[in-house]
Amino acid sequence: MYGWRARVGHVAPSRGDVLVYEFYRMLPEGFMLLNTTGTIRQLVDTDFDKQLKRIEEAAVDLAENGCDVIIIGGSPLFTKLGYGSDIEVGRRLSEKAKVPVFAGITGEVEALKRLGIKKVVVATPHEDELNQRMKKFLEASGFDVLKIEGYGIRKNSEIAELSEHAAYKIAKKLYEKAPEADGVFVPCPRWPTIGDVALLESEIKKPVVTSCQAYIWYALEIARVKEKIEGYGKLMGTLAE
Repeated sequence: MYGWRARVGHVAPSRGDVLVYEFYRMLPEGFMLLNTTGTIRQLVDTDFDKQLKRIEEAAVDLAENGCDVIIIGGSPLFTKLGYGSDIEVGRRLSEKAKVPVFAGITGEVEALKRLGIKKVVVATPHEDELNQRMKKFLEASGFDVLKIEGYGIRKNSEIAELSEHAAYKIAKKLYEKAPEADGVFVPCPRWPTIGDVALLESEIKKPVVTSCQAYIWYALEIARVKEKIEGYGKLMGTLAE
């Protein structure tokens, strides 16, 4: 059976394409990602509401297909609902699915904490309204957001079409405006990020957390996987600890 070490489910907010690619790029054989396809096409509240209505059914389906742990992707779903919504939804769906379920933003928060990041700069592909919701959520979670900025994209498919180095460029620019930050956060698993994480960390001498990293790292932490993963940033390296 494929995924003999861990089968990770992902309730994708849209396609989940980049996350799937980066999952297999980072991990060795023995792991499998079971992905759903979500309903978000525009990054607006009406699409968020539609996706929220289907996450329970999708999570239960993934559990029935043998997943060891399930990620509910789409941080904007939970920044819309507000602080604490991710923990409540994760608890409720874990009880329903009978396997651990967590919101992606829960993994992101835990990843920032694991690396000791308190003062953070945040580089996103999103419009300012979503950025301000993220800022509010992170601040309620105990972080000091020094800078947050995005590329202003609303159509979800356009995020996946960004340059492979777009995240690196905006993240480095923002860090240079606030070098007192403890680290950098790059939310959204729909754009390419992991290829430049180690490079950015080597340049700024601070840790970097991306959504793809955080989702996968936290899922494997919950599944109690110990695996030495090098070349994709400090966070992934902690899996071996």
